[in-house]
Amino acid sequence: MEIQGNCRSTDRHQTLGMMTNLFDGEATVLGVVEDVSLGGMCVSNIPASFEDKTEVCLSIVTGPRRDFHLALQPRWVQTTNRGMYKIIGFSIQDPPSDWKKFIETLVEGQADRDPFYAMVTPTDTEM
Repeated sequence: MEIQGNCRSTDRHQTLGMMTNLFDGEATVLGVVEDVSLGGMCVSNIPASFEDKTEVCLSIVTGPRRDFHLALQPRWVQTTNRGMYKIIGFSIQDPPSDWKKFIETLVEGQADRDPFYAMVTPTDTEM
């Protein structure tokens, strides 16, 4: 799977300190959530052994106030660190209501008013 151009239609929000456990049907790996949107996320530091050609993988994202259980579909992959790790862009299949509420707080600028949300900041939609 190769990197495709930025196809996101919603704003990305850079994250700091968010992690995810990804299950590809065979094994669970840990990744770093780099940015999020209503319909997707970018995850880095995924071990090369993670099967990125799986149709849907399961994820538990550790958020600032709660964990989110998401079904993800890999959209693009980039290898890093001489092939030891991957960065994967995922789309979220049927985002749950708690995820939607979390993203709404980012869009509404909750991060500016709540120090606990200061770990998350908006970024440009272009790479």
